[in-house]
Amino acid sequence: MKKPLCGAILFFLLSGCYTPINNSGVATTKPWLEVSGKRTGFDGKQYDSCYRFNVRFWPQEAAENIDLKDACISACCWRADKEEITLDFNKNFEADLAIHGRARKYSPAKITFKVSHSNLVNTTKVTTDPKGAVSNSGLIKLTYKEYENPARLAQIASHARDLENSRQVVLNASPKTASAKKRTAATRPAPPDYTELAKALVHRRAGAKIDAYFYQMDKTYKKQGAVFLLSDRILRARAGATAEEYTVSCQAKARTGIDAQHLRASTFSCGTWSVNVTAQTVTPDDKRAQMILGK
Repeated sequence: MKKPLCGAILFFLLSGCYTPINNSGVATTKPWLEVSGKRTGFDGKQYDSCYRFNVRFWPQEAAENIDLKDACISACCWRADKEEITLDFNKNFEADLAIHGRARKYSPAKITFKVSHSNLVNTTKVTTDPKGAVSNSGLIKLTYKEYENPARLAQIASHARDLENSRQVVLNASPKTASAKKRTAATRPAPPDYTELAKALVHRRAGAKIDAYFYQMDKTYKKQGAVFLLSDRILRARAGATAEEYTVSCQAKARTGIDAQHLRASTFSCGTWSVNVTAQTVTPDDKRAQMILGK
């Protein structure tokens, strides 16, 4: 009688930690751990299952450093293939700092999930390191510090000035006859402001999509009980290879926080766009712009 009694005691002690049974008929120790499928042997015992972490991030930008599919967040993973998953939020820090001149460093830098299953109580268990890194509702809350690379920022600014100077040389050069080249600056008509035209094209062609992107972001923040206060979008244009080609970067300033009393300034990218002012075309030039445009 001792073994059945011990088994019953163990079952009731553990059952207090379980969430409702998933669609696969398997219980989990955390509400944010989902089990969508399982594999069983001839004896009816489970030897594998497909699990997913139904988690969200604060700040949301931290998720940009994670392959959500590979991390078993946007798709389920078979436990036999992956029993341990590590989210590395700072893996792109050095590269981003070197390329863009600015980057965030998050804390905790890494979060590790370990998944196991007990056939005795038909329950899949997940542990996290560091402990408590994920709230019971599935929120991964991170802190971060922003770093700058002054040398790279100066290089980017210098490159932008060089492009602008090259554009001015192209605009001021006349392809016409020698007599036309002798016109004085006072009589030569001023060239059109292609910089403003490039920004206007992005606003006209992609503005609605950009607004929709931030509207969805605002909804997500509200769903998490957080605050997202967006200010005006900022467009910056730099000349391209020819006089009619431009690259326009979009950023938005915002204040975000867990509540209205704890807001901090943040900058959000709304994509980089390639513009041809002659052809009147605007195309996405990075992954963020592609996502916003739905491509």
